[in-house]
Amino acid sequence: MQKPLIVANDLGYGNLKMTIDEERIFQPTVISPIDQAYDDTIDHTDSEAVKNTIDDLLNQMNVEIDGAHYLVGNAAQNSTIERISTDINARSGKAHTEAAKLVPLSTIAAQVVKKAYDEGEDIFSPLSATVIMAASLPIEDIENNPDDREYYQNIFVKNNHIVVFRNFDYKISVTIRFKSVQVYKEGEVALAVAIKYANNQLKKYFEDYISKQKLTMATDDLGINGTVLGIDIGFETTEFALLVNGRADAFNSNSISKGYGNVLASAWRYLPKIAQGYTVKDVVAFKKLLNSNPTTKIQKENQEFALKAEQTAMPALNRSIISNLNAILGTTDDLRTIYLYGGGSIPLVEKADLIDQINTSLQNYRSDAPVIWLGENFSPIANLMGLEILAKALAKTLNKS
Repeated sequence: MQKPLIVANDLGYGNLKMTIDEERIFQPTVISPIDQAYDDTIDHTDSEAVKNTIDDLLNQMNVEIDGAHYLVGNAAQNSTIERISTDINARSGKAHTEAAKLVPLSTIAAQVVKKAYDEGEDIFSPLSATVIMAASLPIEDIENNPDDREYYQNIFVKNNHIVVFRNFDYKISVTIRFKSVQVYKEGEVALAVAIKYANNQLKKYFEDYISKQKLTMATDDLGINGTVLGIDIGFETTEFALLVNGRADAFNSNSISKGYGNVLASAWRYLPKIAQGYTVKDVVAFKKLLNSNPTTKIQKENQEFALKAEQTAMPALNRSIISNLNAILGTTDDLRTIYLYGGGSIPLVEKADLIDQINTSLQNYRSDAPVIWLGENFSPIANLMGLEILAKALAKTLNKS
């Protein structure tokens, strides 16, 4: 009997963070529909070309799902054809985006192909996998649209899914069946699971951070048992997860429909105004420009323009975060700790003064709660770490039943 894959699926509007049987995978949440014939395939009898492609398959996901043809993830981000990423102005929640289905399915299928190849199977014969998955959605989506949780579960569990890779002249077919999918709240997963049950690496980080920042709290008391706030800054949403003695406060936990993607979108629109008309084609390209390693004078100047545009856009997001924080501080008694995480927290901490602004608000509300930032390494994967624990627990429960 085939052993189920255990999957943690932290689908961000900006990036997918996924763990499949202990292996962490990161993909941009980007797809490119292919509407015209695309016949640049590889000879399946060329063993070296097959090996090179399979080894790099997560960067070359050229797939057909439900009869439609796409480049997915890194393959889409690096393509020159139309890219569909996050529409930060869309009114529907994350569960209703095309990428919410296509990027996870393609990533899981690519891992199935890679594993089959490594184990000497014929990858051009039909492949299959059974999956147990823990996933998450923004607090706002679940609270405002309770049906979204079941809707997202049903995307996966209601049907078997066939992912066809079109990289070769012989197609590779992978059938995926989801045995169980559970959907949790973003922000809360990180706070109530990943931080509460911190592994040794995260505990060591907390000890070092508390010591370096000279925070007045014991390293063996991370405040999870008191009233604790987690601020999870993502691409399109910022989650404010409030726990009271380890339990979620459903009345005061919330999220706002603003995240670092709003900064990028605003900066991208503003770029031509400070760069004498210079622009790039979309937000995906703008983000790549920000994170590039320029080597020529022009490239360095282009990146400087992008960084200046980014600086103009960050204050608006910071104001929204502080405004929502103040609302929580006004209704919360004896806040013990604030944890700051999410990929969007990195630029707001390193390039702006978000932590200083949070501390100012705490002082105004006469609170001495310390602010603990999870840093560059742990901030982007805080929710994923929680989902990994939950996925393993779900698999263990199903094995007992």
